[in-house]
Amino acid sequence: MPWTTVLCPEGQQRNFDECLACDRECFDLEIREALFERERHWQAREHTGDRISVTALLGCLRATYLERVTAYAAAPESQWWSLRGELIHRLVERPDMDNPYLRRSELRLQATIDGHVVSGRLDNYRLRFLECGVLKDWKSVGDTGLHYIIYAGAKPEHLWQANIYAWLARQNGYRVDRIEIAYLSLMQVVKTGRVVPFVEFMNNPPPKSGKRRHMIGTPRLVRAHPSGKKQWQCFYRIPEAPIYDDQTIIEFVTPRLHTLAQAFSTGTLPPVADDDTRRWKCNGYCRVRAQCEAEEQSHGRVLTLPT
Repeated sequence: MPWTTVLCPEGQQRNFDECLACDRECFDLEIREALFERERHWQAREHTGDRISVTALLGCLRATYLERVTAYAAAPESQWWSLRGELIHRLVERPDMDNPYLRRSELRLQATIDGHVVSGRLDNYRLRFLECGVLKDWKSVGDTGLHYIIYAGAKPEHLWQANIYAWLARQNGYRVDRIEIAYLSLMQVVKTGRVVPFVEFMNNPPPKSGKRRHMIGTPRLVRAHPSGKKQWQCFYRIPEAPIYDDQTIIEFVTPRLHTLAQAFSTGTLPPVADDDTRRWKCNGYCRVRAQCEAEEQSHGRVLTLPT
């Protein structure tokens, strides 16, 4: 079920119309209108009911299931990231073209594993000069989180997502020779396999070691601040996104697919996510945490966060 109730800063819950009529604005009115209008068309969206999309197979399967079958309350600001990503996708989408390369935007594909249909929508696919198939996936990211991508490359869950898309493409006759994942913030675009500039604030030149192992060239002093901190312009080469073979994808997808399909058919709640997922998901990013904790309590268990 969709997001149906607004969680106010004071703790009370309101429906969308009540939220829009409130004279104590806690989040921009026009943004709330856009969020609510988007949610009212929930039934027409891909990630609904018992449909199993590529996105549904990633992250916390329990949260995916509960979000499908439970009406939940959430603060408008917690939903902004999703709308932000949709807006960015609309900016970079381009109409289908033929020459000098075949390009497809928002390409919907599906394939079957063990009798279960898996569907996905590729952000961008192009066949350059009929010789090189490039699958591209756009990601919206906050400016404060951009340095994680610059230091370490694409997030593991995004690599899996893009590779499952690549598998779908291959099952439907599209060759994939390269995967590109582009992270878009309001300040910068960072893409796998490319060199990007990044400003560091340190007293001394940043060393090319540890988390900065992908730095290339020599840091350039841009500005010295009265506090003693110095502003350095550095260049980083973001690692290429690897391409996983079909067997690797099937081995990754199959147990998750069975777990989610069983949940939709029998109501069996998927297990809690692994510790790495729960570290970032449970605090601030889970819209159904209350329902998850209630389920654990009904079985005499306490859901504690991993350290």
